[in-house]
Amino acid sequence: MNAQDNDPRNPVGPNVRKTSRLRVTEEDTRHKSVSRRKLLRLAAQGAAVPVAYFMFGGLGAEAHADVRNPANSPESPRKGAAPWVTPAPGRIVRDFSDPYLELMRLLHEAAEIEHSLMIQYLYCAFSVKPIYQGVAGYGSPNTNDLLGVCVQEMQHLGKVNQFLVALGAAPTLIREDFPYEPQIYPFQFNLEPMSRASLAKYTWTEAPLGATDIRNAKTPADRAFRIELERTLGNGARPNYVGSLYDAVIAAAEELIATRDKSLPDLQPWIPALHLIKQDGEIGHFQFFKRVFMGTHEGFGGRTNVWNRSVSDPHYPARQLPMNPTAYVGHKKQIQEPNTLALAWLGNLHYWITLSLLSQGYSQGSREHIGLALGHMMGPFLSLARKLASAGAGMPFDPLSLGYTPCVSGEANSRFVARLLGEADKLEKQLSAHLPSDFPASCCRGTRAAQRRLDSVPRLARAPTQPWDDGLAG
Repeated sequence: MNAQDNDPRNPVGPNVRKTSRLRVTEEDTRHKSVSRRKLLRLAAQGAAVPVAYFMFGGLGAEAHADVRNPANSPESPRKGAAPWVTPAPGRIVRDFSDPYLELMRLLHEAAEIEHSLMIQYLYCAFSVKPIYQGVAGYGSPNTNDLLGVCVQEMQHLGKVNQFLVALGAAPTLIREDFPYEPQIYPFQFNLEPMSRASLAKYTWTEAPLGATDIRNAKTPADRAFRIELERTLGNGARPNYVGSLYDAVIAAAEELIATRDKSLPDLQPWIPALHLIKQDGEIGHFQFFKRVFMGTHEGFGGRTNVWNRSVSDPHYPARQLPMNPTAYVGHKKQIQEPNTLALAWLGNLHYWITLSLLSQGYSQGSREHIGLALGHMMGPFLSLARKLASAGAGMPFDPLSLGYTPCVSGEANSRFVARLLGEADKLEKQLSAHLPSDFPASCCRGTRAAQRRLDSVPRLARAPTQPWDDGLAG
């Protein structure tokens, strides 16, 4: 029997493919707290413990911005986590005394969070019904529709990766598997359709510090919003604010600048870039999600009480897509219908191609590679995502266990991307009868030709060390 006959992405074959992906379990998410408890026991026994834990406030030192005010200690840590591990919203636990190590860690966390937020917002956007296209948007960067906010999140992801590369680090395009609850950002990430509950998390997440506190409401309307936000979030853990993470990143960067380390480039130009990322979220994104959450966004066409409607009402804002679907066979959330599963796998391939091209672009300082990535995102990927949503399935955004730059050289990574492109092109031909009418079938072949041309041109020894326009703005 031909192996292709058993491939679940082949619409005529049985679903027998297995996956060996590692799963993040609840026990895994507690790993850091367990490790720190062990450190306490070791310290009590006289063993050596990293000095950072004691120099910076002991196990669980506050975020840079908060370390001067220990009175703001968390009052209700997440169940199952040690109180010194889980900070309250607005506080980020510091791990390293060395500001270079801490900045690297925080930037990696920021990249993973920007990536995770981007795809959650994308999944949310694809769930929006066509009658509310003004809420979903059309793909230009702005703070007034979901796709516009997603593009800005992609820009933020780009700037964070530029900064990592300027520090001599590799770019970070990975994300954690869903559902996952990282301790630096304590709310559960999920791919889920737009709802009052999901919007409450996004609104809180993008809020500036204090903007969700009922006691500080300045108008009756603002008080009503904050009460409704608290009511919708319920008694569960509150998500941290993205702005708090960037406060910690900025503080670590300024601390590193103050060391005058001559082995590093001039980091001062990154400070305003980081402030702009923080401002995008705390002003534009927060106000957008607030209006959608309250049902006052103009994209609802003046319809009132949209969130009080039954999900079966044609004027309810979102399709009821599944939570955390996957195209990996054998998973309990696996997409079942064979043709839809095959389209979802093709969507994964274009998602992975996009990330691989972005990784090449940031590593090399190549706007051309980033432009190719954007072409896949706004072309085949967007077409498939809309098709899957209309089929009631949703784009899975499955993570690739190989990573997105798995090889040891740029030449080998280019070959890796070329093979991904070949894999996608082959599947597109098999699925030609099922592809959306707006699907750009020549995209993979065009990207392969462009890559061959780019590989023949000598690249810079290293990427720029200051913020640069990566071409994602238009």
